[in-house]
Amino acid sequence: MTTDGGAKLRKAFEAAKQVSIGKMIVSISPSGPFLQRFTSFVDLVWFGSYREAAFQVPDGNTISEIIIGYAPGMRAFIAGSNTHLESLDISKCSLDRVPQTLPKMTKLKYLSITQCKITVLRLNMLADNQYLKNLDLSYNQIQQLLPVTGRPARMLSIETLTLPGNLLQNLDLALFVAMPQLLNLNVLKNLIVSLDVSAPIALPNLSGLYLGYNKLVSLDLRNLTLPKLETFSFGPNALTRMPILPRPLPKLNYLSLSANNLTQLDMTYFRPYPNLQKIYITSNQITTVRASSPVRLQVDYLELSNNKITTFNITGWDMPNITLLNLDGNQLSVVPSVFERYPKVYLFMNRNPVLCDALLPFKDRLKNYQLLKDPWPLSKACTTISSFTVDETMKICCDQ
Repeated sequence: MTTDGGAKLRKAFEAAKQVSIGKMIVSISPSGPFLQRFTSFVDLVWFGSYREAAFQVPDGNTISEIIIGYAPGMRAFIAGSNTHLESLDISKCSLDRVPQTLPKMTKLKYLSITQCKITVLRLNMLADNQYLKNLDLSYNQIQQLLPVTGRPARMLSIETLTLPGNLLQNLDLALFVAMPQLLNLNVLKNLIVSLDVSAPIALPNLSGLYLGYNKLVSLDLRNLTLPKLETFSFGPNALTRMPILPRPLPKLNYLSLSANNLTQLDMTYFRPYPNLQKIYITSNQITTVRASSPVRLQVDYLELSNNKITTFNITGWDMPNITLLNLDGNQLSVVPSVFERYPKVYLFMNRNPVLCDALLPFKDRLKNYQLLKDPWPLSKACTTISSFTVDETMKICCDQ
């Protein structure tokens, strides 16, 4: 920076709310004392590229948000006493741990350190940051989470914990007892083969639990109490049987078990969840769907596409609110008798070997797309053995 560079910057900020500097060369680090020179008239600093080994925030700095977008050589973030910084976002760096000076940033609400080299998350490190609500450590190299220690254990204020793309293999959900305000927990795309709840705990505010894209073959969450859980996503994984979930889950609305290895579906499994409305169990190995005893469900969307279903028996189960039933990509040769009970439901049956004779009674529903079964323009040839015309523009491809 030239000798009058500071004055030029100050004039630029006086004239505009936002100033972009394509490249800045300084004789000292662009953090630390240099950063302090502009603290009186800058509220947010964004470094698109940062080339120093350390970033310093001096004592008493009043900047409220710092973003460091690309810092492959940065190995340390050092903060002095600070009561103004509320948001810190660092990505593509060489930090191998959460900064040890984190407790000095007492008003920090949002911390994101992504695509760096953190290997261990010690929850004790977060205990002094009682304003911290959102922690994102996605795409690091985290292999271990260490619980809060001490008697009595200090509670954390975290509401959203985001950990996808790390290297976790074993996870004990009991350690999250130190996060009573936790709303969303995301551990997608790790290497988890074992997920445990080693002691009975309650997560009284948890609303969303995201465990997909791991390697779990079974799941038992009976030790959890989750009175406010609304969304549970567990696919893809390697489940061969339905997970054992807490009972009850009074607020559960959305359940996804897609891309597992389930082979049977008994609809009575969903009886304990009175407010469950959306079920996604796609891309499994399910051959039979039935109810082993009478059950009434509030489900309005049932997604079972890309399985191997040959038997779909709705005897004994009632879904008065069902509006969409997706059976695309299965092995059904007849149309399930759903329209008799639910005349307004939309039924998707593309890529099923349904016979033409079985489809003809539903010609009106095919015409208005209430039943969707491989509609095809009249001018194009079907890949199936046979077809029949629905109207002047469309035909249905089906087997003889």
